Amino acid sequence: MSGDMKKDIRSEARSFSASLTNVFLLKRRDPQSKNLLEKAQQLIDGLLAETPIKPVPATPPPRPARGGTGMGQLWVKLDELKRENDDLKRQRTRSSDEKAGSPKSPKSPKFQPPTPGQVEALSAELQRSKLEIDSLKAQIDKLQKTIKEHQMVNSNLRDDCKRSKAALEAAQKSAMKAREDTKKMEASLQSVKAECEAMKQKMSQPTHTTPTKPPICSPKPKMRTDNRLTENISERCRPSNIAVAYTTLESQEWMDAKENLEEFTDEEETITQFLCDILMSSFQASQTALESVERVIAYVLTNPSSALSMLPDSHRSCQLPDEFGDIVCQRLRATADKFNTDQVAELAKTYCNSSSPIFSTLSNPSVQRYLHQCCALTWQMAIQKPQMKLHVTDTRFDPAHHQLWWSCNKTQARQIDYFIWPVLYDYEDGNLMVKGCVHAS
Repeated sequence: MSGDMKKDIRSEARSFSASLTNVFLLKRRDPQSKNLLEKAQQLIDGLLAETPIKPVPATPPPRPARGGTGMGQLWVKLDELKRENDDLKRQRTRSSDEKAGSPKSPKSPKFQPPTPGQVEALSAELQRSKLEIDSLKAQIDKLQKTIKEHQMVNSNLRDDCKRSKAALEAAQKSAMKAREDTKKMEASLQSVKAECEAMKQKMSQPTHTTPTKPPICSPKPKMRTDNRLTENISERCRPSNIAVAYTTLESQEWMDAKENLEEFTDEEETITQFLCDILMSSFQASQTALESVERVIAYVLTNPSSALSMLPDSHRSCQLPDEFGDIVCQRLRATADKFNTDQVAELAKTYCNSSSPIFSTLSNPSVQRYLHQCCALTWQMAIQKPQMKLHVTDTRFDPAHHQLWWSCNKTQARQIDYFIWPVLYDYEDGNLMVKGCVHAS
């Protein structure tokens, strides 16, 4: 039986050595575990090679049974049965292991507890895995931080894009406005060029005819500085600008005054005639003021010592020469923006029709504002050379010079009943600047 046990141990050692070889092939091990397993295999193979198989002695035949039954034989028989039972159990276990094992490993090794080297290798591998996990976590945190930074940069870029779009729209609007301004300037330039061409044509035409045989002793007449033929575009106070201001006066101050006067009376004819009378009175007062200036200058030139005293009424007939009058008016046009309208407005009130039912409304603020604006504008008309002309004496309706009031019938308009807005000419019997507005029937 001892020989059988040795055979079993050797067979188990061989199967264990074979299983070690399969372990090397099937699984990857760290260098320390692999080294330990290789050394174990070498030791097992070396022990197997050094220990030869001793021949098993032949089992002596059982002794013949003695004539009586004794307790010793029973114990011997019991031991043999136990050994046979153990052999059968081992064979059965070996056959079940061979059936359950893989084809590459015909005999599965018995479970071996891990050695201290294997435990250290496993702990080192676990530690290395922990370090790798920590490094991966650090990388993940870094990547998340980078993602957040990229998101912030993206949001900033979106904001910049929105601001750039807003700036682009503003620039486009400015460009459109600049184009419109350029077109307006081009249009005004064309009008100025046309005006210059008209002025050149007027200047090229002969304005004065000299006699063929002038008197021998008569002096040569001096050329008038007529600003109608040579309108100076550098002056702000010139007929073309006055015509524009005249139209503005009608559309603004005249309308305000009319609306305020409608609170005192419902008679439209009375209101419009009163406002027209204020304008004509202002023009008359401005002419009177200019005549006074010219007469004072003429009187002082005639009597220089009289400059120390006021102009007496006995010298109202003094007239200023034309050449001096042109120079004076040119100077007055340069200072027309600073003209004080208070005294001229008071003079204009004396020229107004006091019989009007709304004459007392002259103190109304809107009427006062209209009156002063009329005085400022008519003063600019009076200081032109020759003077501009406001006309309200026509009796027949002429579409070339008049516009009908809104309540009139155009097909039946023949006779002018009254003027609502005077006609403006550049001088007496001169060119039409602004049409007048009339009530005709």
